Amino acid sequence: MAYAAYRESFGANSSCWLPEERRLRLARKPVVLDVTVPSRDAFRVRRLLAGFPDTGVVRCVPRPRDSLVRLEIRLPADRVADVMHLLMTALSSGEMGSLNSWQRHLTTHGMTHGF
Repeated sequence: MAYAAYRESFGANSSCWLPEERRLRLARKPVVLDVTVPSRDAFRVRRLLAGFPDTGVVRCVPRPRDSLVRLEIRLPADRVADVMHLLMTALSSGEMGSLNSWQRHLTTHGMTHGF
C-alpha cells in the first residue's frame, strides 16, 4: 500500500502524563479506521482482521465503477498501529483514510447513541 503523508507532533506526549488506569481506559476505546482497497482484496482484509480481538469491519461501501471497496474498521485505539502495519505489509495497493472516534462515527451516520 502507498504510504499517506501525515503530520506528526514531536515533543511531549500528553498520554504519558495521565494516570495508568485512565491511560488504559483510553487505549481500549474503540475507533474507526477508513480503508479503501481494490475489490479483489476486500475479502482478504476481512480474513486478516479476524485474527485481531475486538476488531472487525462495521461498514463496507462498494464503488463498482472504480473496482474499489471502502471498509470502515472498528478496533481498539491501542491496536491502530498494529492493524495499519498489517494492512500495509499484506496488501499491494490501497488507501488509508481517516481515523475517527466511535462516537463521531455514530453521529456521522445519524446515530446519537452508543452501543
